Amino acid sequence: MTLRQDRLANDYRSLQKLCVFNESVKPVKITILEARGNPPDYYRIQLSNCKGVESVSGSTPKYRTEHIICIKDFPESYPDTGVLPVVKLEAPMFHPNVYSDGRFCFRGSDLQKVNEPLDALVKRVIRMIQYENLRFGVPANSTARDWANINQHLFPLNKLNWR
Repeated sequence: MTLRQDRLANDYRSLQKLCVFNESVKPVKITILEARGNPPDYYRIQLSNCKGVESVSGSTPKYRTEHIICIKDFPESYPDTGVLPVVKLEAPMFHPNVYSDGRFCFRGSDLQKVNEPLDALVKRVIRMIQYENLRFGVPANSTARDWANINQHLFPLNKLNWR
């Protein structure tokens, strides 16, 4: 096996464990809906009970708690430092680090400097969706960044009593 294949296999095992033992991102439930490849290099993952901002009308946010993310297009040089797969939401998200097509933007973040396993990347995406980190780096959506900076009192969205 190559280093890339070893890492992909380890990533798959770690992601499976995260789905079962997701203590660090409770109350979010993580489910692998699809994994393709041997070892997998394409994933569809459902995040349940993960509060994020779907859209904003005026200054009022509309929330969504169910998300499906696709993780795909692992570069040939994966797992080199700062080399990431594409992470994309299937439904709209109003967030400074999410492009209008659903792709997450990691430019300007510490991910460009580290070699993080896939389960840690999924945890980071969950924290991003819930606005736990208000350092947005280079924004993919400057309107969402401006709204978030004005509405910091709403965050993080993962407060246990948010319903």
